[in-house]
Amino acid sequence: MTAPDTQEDAPHTGAPVPPHRTPRGTLSRELLLDAAMEIVRIGGADAFSMRALGSRLEVDPTAFYRHFRTKNELLDALADILIAGDEPLPSTGDARADLRESLHQLRRCLLRHPTMAAVILRRPPGGRAYWERANHAIGLLRGLGLSAEAATSVYQTLLFYCLGHVLSEARAVAAAVARDRRPGTPTATFNPPAHQLPDLAAAVPFLRADTRTQFNEGLDLILGSLPAPG
Repeated sequence: MTAPDTQEDAPHTGAPVPPHRTPRGTLSRELLLDAAMEIVRIGGADAFSMRALGSRLEVDPTAFYRHFRTKNELLDALADILIAGDEPLPSTGDARADLRESLHQLRRCLLRHPTMAAVILRRPPGGRAYWERANHAIGLLRGLGLSAEAATSVYQTLLFYCLGHVLSEARAVAAAVARDRRPGTPTATFNPPAHQLPDLAAAVPFLRADTRTQFNEGLDLILGSLPAPG
């Protein structure tokens, strides 16, 4: 498998930005989240800490606790921003197309910050953007005639598929960035021994190097099982 090779999936990277002294009395949630996002964009999730945030803003880290009780609360807010993205939830009247696009939106959001993907996946789903996206998807499934129970089951299947796929992609993207390679540079060819693993060897020509195509094919399998609009 290779890392995503489309521009829209490319992670945000860039040269370090020098610290910026925060004028007294101007510290806000928005400023803290913007600075935290910049730290993650430049150095990855492992670079983030309250001390790093204080150094970046040239503020005593204890000042942050007026806005966020803990580091985890700040990370929850940061995760919710990434899940929300910058695109409105799709509403075309075609439930399947809207479900597909919503999941692609989520995938794009997470892959733009690949080192944060695993952090987000470990966090409990409690942010407003997460619940709005879930409500939107379940509503689309109910519109196809599914019961609340069935719609919830299908939504969870779609969500877990999306998150698992993104986590696999994000690892490849983060590794490529760490090696200073362009995301999408092919990895070593997968070549299992046919005499030991005949079925796997026969499947190799059909493995998808293009992860977006692979993602779409999985969505097709899940969405294809849904009932036609009544």
